[in-house]
Amino acid sequence: MKKEKKYNLWPLKITVFTFFLSVSINVVTNLLIEKVSVVWAFFVLVCVVLIGIIFDIVGISVTSASETPFHARNAKGIPGGKEAINLIRNAEKVSNICNDVIGDTVGVVSGGLAGAIVAIVVLKYNGIDEVVLNLVLSGIVAALTVGGKAAGKKIAITKSHDIIKTVGISVYFIKKVFTFGAASGGKKPKKKVR
Repeated sequence: MKKEKKYNLWPLKITVFTFFLSVSINVVTNLLIEKVSVVWAFFVLVCVVLIGIIFDIVGISVTSASETPFHARNAKGIPGGKEAINLIRNAEKVSNICNDVIGDTVGVVSGGLAGAIVAIVVLKYNGIDEVVLNLVLSGIVAALTVGGKAAGKKIAITKSHDIIKTVGISVYFIKKVFTFGAASGGKKPKKKVR
């Protein structure tokens, strides 16, 4: 019963999370673009597109990988083993976050950034056709996103275990940083109570 209630709340939680994530990314990227040159603004745009591609690869990898190879890593206490198993066991949610939440949010943000770059270029350089520049830049963003994700899908499927191993290790160290070293691999000596 409890698991069913948690599952039913997932769409609501993810909707709220996506809203705040989208607003945060938009604010940060717009602040960055206002204070940098056109070249750096384009670099920020490319980075946003790359983030979408990377998370798409992780989302596909987590649904392709098997948890079996990670049990040995976890048993030996190798960092990231437990985290990799948790990622694979929660593949549906992890894939939803990586592919839908982050992927779609980044897609919307990259479109907004392209529009902002066009506005900056038109203001700085007279005589540039805004409509043509907008079409060209939107086409470049779409091509990079779709092409990058298409190339990433094959990598995600063929190298899923390597990718999840890397993500598991990353999650392990991120957890360690945010718990200020309290995460010691989950192995704490047990004291016998007499």
